[in-house]
Amino acid sequence: MKPDEFSRAEAGLFRALGDETRVAILGALRGGGPLSVGDIRVAVGRELTLVSHHLSCLRNCGLVTTERRGKSVLYSLNGHRRIEQMLALAGEHVEEAHRKILECRVAIPGGRGPRRR
Repeated sequence: MKPDEFSRAEAGLFRALGDETRVAILGALRGGGPLSVGDIRVAVGRELTLVSHHLSCLRNCGLVTTERRGKSVLYSLNGHRRIEQMLALAGEHVEEAHRKILECRVAIPGGRGPRRR
């Protein structure tokens, strides 16, 4: 893979992780799985169509996999251990830097940090 393709793919991965609903879905799958879209919907408290949309993104980015059981499709973390480690590291960083993250106007629109001119 060319360096620019790698950077583009890596940025895409972080964009996939940059949505609260998708992070909540990954958290639900982290706690145990596999889960159906209905189970995930209940766990994250979002509408079914929204959850399905975000699951599609997570699947396309290789973060979740699907398994058909009868008429149901069940979702699991892809490469469970690796994704778990990535989420755990992110959680540790958030614990340490949550104030700065919440103040960042670029990362969080409406953040409380100073405006840059």
